[in-house]
Amino acid sequence: MSELEGIFLEKFFLEPGSEGTIGSVSVDDDVLVEIFGATDLADVQQRFVGTLLKISRLKALLAGEYPPFSGRPPDYLRILMFVCWMQTSKVREEDDTDFREMLGRHTGINFEGTLMRGLNPMWEHLQTYLAKEHGIELDLPGIHPHSQIGRTLRIAFPTLRDKTAFKRLRQTIGAQKLLDPVELSRAVNTTRDLITETMPSFSYNLRLFDRSWKRGGREYVETTFWKAWYAFVAEYTALEELEIVRGDFGDHELFRVSPSGERKALRGPEEAQKFVPEPIAKAIRSGVVLMEDLGWGRSRATSAHESNLILLRRSRLAECDEGTIVSYDNINTGWVLTNFRNRAAPDAPTPSARRTIGWRDGIKVGGAYLGRTPFTPILSLPADVAGKVSLGGNEVAMEAVPNGVAFPWGTYSGTATAQANGQVLNTLLVPKAVETPQNRRLTFDRFRDIGEDQFYRDTAPTLDNVLNLWPGERVPTCDEMTNIGEALYARTARGLAFVDALEIIRRGLPQTASAPREWDILRAFADAGWFDLTLVRNFPARKLLQRAPTVRVIGTDTVVIDGPTPIALVERIEAAASAAGGIVEIQNGVSQWSLPRLLVRTGDRNRQRDFVERIGFAEEEAKAKAAPRKGDEHDAHGYHVVARFDDQRGFFASNFDNEMPQGLYRLERNEGKRPFLYRSVVAGRRVENFVSPSIAILAHHARMRHQLFRYDGKVMIASASRVSLPSSWARWASGRTVCNAGAMLRGGTWVYAYPLGSEEVSLLSGMISIGRSDGNGTPWIDRFAASASNSGRAIFDGRAGKIRRAGSALGKSI
Repeated sequence: MSELEGIFLEKFFLEPGSEGTIGSVSVDDDVLVEIFGATDLADVQQRFVGTLLKISRLKALLAGEYPPFSGRPPDYLRILMFVCWMQTSKVREEDDTDFREMLGRHTGINFEGTLMRGLNPMWEHLQTYLAKEHGIELDLPGIHPHSQIGRTLRIAFPTLRDKTAFKRLRQTIGAQKLLDPVELSRAVNTTRDLITETMPSFSYNLRLFDRSWKRGGREYVETTFWKAWYAFVAEYTALEELEIVRGDFGDHELFRVSPSGERKALRGPEEAQKFVPEPIAKAIRSGVVLMEDLGWGRSRATSAHESNLILLRRSRLAECDEGTIVSYDNINTGWVLTNFRNRAAPDAPTPSARRTIGWRDGIKVGGAYLGRTPFTPILSLPADVAGKVSLGGNEVAMEAVPNGVAFPWGTYSGTATAQANGQVLNTLLVPKAVETPQNRRLTFDRFRDIGEDQFYRDTAPTLDNVLNLWPGERVPTCDEMTNIGEALYARTARGLAFVDALEIIRRGLPQTASAPREWDILRAFADAGWFDLTLVRNFPARKLLQRAPTVRVIGTDTVVIDGPTPIALVERIEAAASAAGGIVEIQNGVSQWSLPRLLVRTGDRNRQRDFVERIGFAEEEAKAKAAPRKGDEHDAHGYHVVARFDDQRGFFASNFDNEMPQGLYRLERNEGKRPFLYRSVVAGRRVENFVSPSIAILAHHARMRHQLFRYDGKVMIASASRVSLPSSWARWASGRTVCNAGAMLRGGTWVYAYPLGSEEVSLLSGMISIGRSDGNGTPWIDRFAASASNSGRAIFDGRAGKIRRAGSALGKSI
């Protein structure tokens, strides 16, 4: 199966199939833009057709002369996805009503009068394959009355026939109620002759939508029917919001956000104009957009009231009176987010949309909600409407929150019943996330993803398989960290955008006590092996991917569990260990904001083998020996500077100068959708480019001869600003010490601490610069090894018990 075929299988069948039977296929334009890394729909069409025309004997395959071989994986998904997409895409025009003519217009091949007997065998082969290999049921429409193409016509959604039904619905529903799910459902079910027997996909998706909104809450917005309806309505009514999110390194991301909460990344505010309400679009055109501060580094465009925060076109800065601007942040080359002094506050509260009674804002676990506050759902209530909630027959003392009531602190399990204004709504709460099946997990794909470790991904300073338990004080994980872990695990089976992951973490942090930065919490999960931190190859965006749990056999009586360990997995590991006659050891981390590690002690090899067979986890994949690496040395043609790293404060400050004196720069692609490039410029050395910001910062500090870390005999913390170990190395270290890294308070300041033994520090010293105050290092040898003038020379370090070669540390090879 080709890479593209695999992506199509994952996106359009395995992903929706994880929720139940598949009854239609919806090949969305935006999804294809992401898959192909295209700039627009015309580019998608060109690239998609290009992949189709690479298929030899395409016409013969469609004619049915070469049916798929039984037992083999599908190799025809490009064909099926293309013929579905051409029926539903915005590139289809209303007079495109002939299937063969439409296919011919796209491909340049004359299909007029051609047999299409090959499509049905492809669908049937795919149906068999999904059932046998993945346990997924594909419910295919009947083939009649168009025996060759009828099934393909009716499985795609939404086609012109479906959009014609949407037009009738839009005329039936009032303009103010177009996005009211109750009104939409009522209109569909009471409009005569709206749905015919030739529209099985419409009926299938409507059933899923109806079932979803009737359960209460807002999960209906994730259904295909609602997304198709919203996309149709959005062509006539601009309903989205413009949002700005501040990143970890001083950068800003722009999004347009639909009423369903779906985010689309933007290169500039201008790209949002046709999607946002006219007052906001007009403000964008004028270059002055009022922003509402949402907290946590987020702001949203508003036209409802005055604000101190304004998104301003850069050219309009000169129009501002002296002293009126408190500060501003550069968004891109054309816009700045400006904080003004003493602008008028709003005279009246912003009017809100009509609120309905229902459950919202919870973390979904299958068909239930996670029952751990603060991730439990909120009961949304209209103004002046009281409600009560009971669980197991007992009324819960709910707490008032804006626009509703929420569960008090605790863990809940069972059916929660809400009663308000004569309505009764039930929802199921579960106390923990459920284990992600291996075939439902979206794993790292080097063709789609770039690891944040970049070229250090899956490398380690040594390849030995030993345990060297950390002797320092270990601290049990706090409840907040446990709750965050359950919420993140429940949401990451199919990947999760960083911005959404950080919102979950912020929601889970205590609001009263001092707490670590949300980015350090996220790094703690990555360093503990729960997630891969990745960058998307075809867009400047970052994503979390859930890692699979694995086992590592140590000696004849120990098994180490690597990867995520939510409560459900811990319980299964304990059950399997007990059945095999073993004992589970839970080894706490360096602080309450770190995660525990699990060991299984079996006593002998037979029980060890029994446990491994019972638990069914794969063994850890082999790592490569880490070696110093340099960044690429190309000239960065086609990029322009957008920010420069502030060495002291640890973030990227906007900078648009063409010249690049010494420093670390973030570069943006002039055209197309590609990740940022990070360019390290150091006097007297070759310029190096990196894709990962964390690796770029680590390498740049090393190239500047800065000390990267310091070690006090117990933990290692960063000396240089914003420096962190590659997660692959942090996982290697915690795998040896059986103690995970995490944020801890030291001298009233939060630091990120790696619990290490002297041996681990000595091994890491061969790659990075570490200052030691544990009495085990040899300072003059450390200085010798760090000196570029000694590059290539070697010396024996008696305390480290190894030969050390100068110039071998990260960034010090010439």
